[in-house]
Amino acid sequence: MKNILKKRLYILTAISLGLASCEKFLDTDSPSNFTQETIYANLSDATKGVNSIYALFNQDAFTSRLSNSFIPNTDVEVGGVGASPDNSRRDIWSMEATDANGDIRTVWNNAYNAINRANLAIEGIEQSAIADNPDMKQLLGEAKTLRAMWYYWLVNYWGDVPFKLTPTRGGDNLYIPRTGRDTILSTLINDLISIEGSMKPASQLTYGVETINQEFTQGFIARLALCRGGYWLYPDMVMRRKEDYRDYYEIAKTYADKVINDHGRSLNARFSEVFDSQSRWEVDSETDVLFEVAFAPGFGDVGWNIGVAVDAGSHPYGSGGSYMPLNPSYVYSFDTLDTRLFKTASFIKYNANLEQATISATGIGIGKWSRLLMPTPSGSGSAKGTGINWPIMRLSDVMLMYAESENELNGPTAEAQEALKKVRTRAFPESAKADKVDQYIATVSASKAAFFEAIVNERAWELGGECIRHYDLIRWNLFGKKIAETRKKLIDIGENTFNGAGPYAGLPASLYYRLKADKTIEWFGGVFQQVTTPPPIKDSPGKGDNPNGFTRINWLSALYNDKEARPADYILRSWRGYTDDTGESPAPYILPLHGSTVTTSMGSLRNEGYNF
Repeated sequence: MKNILKKRLYILTAISLGLASCEKFLDTDSPSNFTQETIYANLSDATKGVNSIYALFNQDAFTSRLSNSFIPNTDVEVGGVGASPDNSRRDIWSMEATDANGDIRTVWNNAYNAINRANLAIEGIEQSAIADNPDMKQLLGEAKTLRAMWYYWLVNYWGDVPFKLTPTRGGDNLYIPRTGRDTILSTLINDLISIEGSMKPASQLTYGVETINQEFTQGFIARLALCRGGYWLYPDMVMRRKEDYRDYYEIAKTYADKVINDHGRSLNARFSEVFDSQSRWEVDSETDVLFEVAFAPGFGDVGWNIGVAVDAGSHPYGSGGSYMPLNPSYVYSFDTLDTRLFKTASFIKYNANLEQATISATGIGIGKWSRLLMPTPSGSGSAKGTGINWPIMRLSDVMLMYAESENELNGPTAEAQEALKKVRTRAFPESAKADKVDQYIATVSASKAAFFEAIVNERAWELGGECIRHYDLIRWNLFGKKIAETRKKLIDIGENTFNGAGPYAGLPASLYYRLKADKTIEWFGGVFQQVTTPPPIKDSPGKGDNPNGFTRINWLSALYNDKEARPADYILRSWRGYTDDTGESPAPYILPLHGSTVTTSMGSLRNEGYNF
């Protein structure tokens, strides 16, 4: 059973300590009768104050939006887009959102609510008579890191945003303009550097990685630094990065190194176990996960809007699926010996009888989490509220950040290669490591450019389905390029598999399956190549014939619309807001401010530039 159940129940404690959202996103007022001095005079109440920040992870703004379905479509995760914009999260997926999109307002308001709670906690702790208590220092680090996380998300979606490091009170100026991203990120990096040395590693915390800890804060400094040292989109629709970017790669390298070498951590020997343990409500604070958002049973959407799909039925597990399935061109980029493949991608769902059932090529699920592993099923009518934790950062992510930063600064050195090797070694069976690990790394280390491309690919294979790809593509200035490449590849796959000719003709146009006695699917010839001789087909040539035969389903050929001799709607719609097939122009990933935010800002905020 989760430690978190014995701990916070922060959903409830936040009610008395929280700050209510309202139309003016900076206009917050505490309903509590307790003063800051009273709350932060003792460790117990100070902990509750910091827990009120964690509580906002339990709002829909995070659970079913920001964490995994508020993201634009990439070369990895792709949400289904309709025939025309519909003012929903689908417009965010296709990069067509307008200032009337309600999800934009929801996430923005929740972010500033969390930031204000963090500002209150930080001020209270710093002014407390027991501020030098080591446990208070730990709480201060938690609050500062949580604040930095929300600002990180804000700048990645809205660019320059209002920046405030003090709590809002009556009489304050609520109408503050935007601050540049470079200033925000640099300030947050320095802020976390100043506190991380006073924080405790997860091994010394009662609730381990369900709490912000030293190694996560160090890893998050690295993530912030790579963001600050990377590219971002300016209002004139040009991607640029600051001239001092190398300074931030140095910071990223330094703090990634601390995570890797100062805490005695190592990767879990089994990639699949990292995620299965989360689905089983188990907390592993010693291997991969550095911090995961904790959800008590009845809260959290992991396994509902992301994970292996399960249809509702009389069984006790309820229903769920993936809002943003995996891009089929991404799935078919995996080496077939890569053991991460069949944990990352789910080629099946479970029907109402808990039998494995087929899905479409454009609906390949994210297989890392499964509600069927929950130790206490939540009931036949359940959907949300699985209690499965959501990972924010893993050790392998930090290893790849180290490899990337070292390569940028010094080329593919032995240190950079070793960091990549640690991640890749776990992915392949022992029999394949000489070729798929040692020789592969030797080959991609031929140049700085080749090694960087390997990092781009490895982060996709290692972190796919964890919904952080677009953050990487932004800072690499590769978002537009990857969309164009993906669109072209999907078009070619559809045409080649339909026509049986071309570089992708060997991929499966169709799949053949049958259900075994144990209710699992048997694929004839597997799912990675077109069979040369189809198997006996069930009910063919007549009904009742070949009762043990296979059933055929359209697969990658469905990416081609043969009736109109064109790419399938999936390809034409998924990135509809980005029309440049050359990939040279930047992807329009910056979101507009919601109209209500602009209206209530009294002229301090406007939607300007970005082709709004």
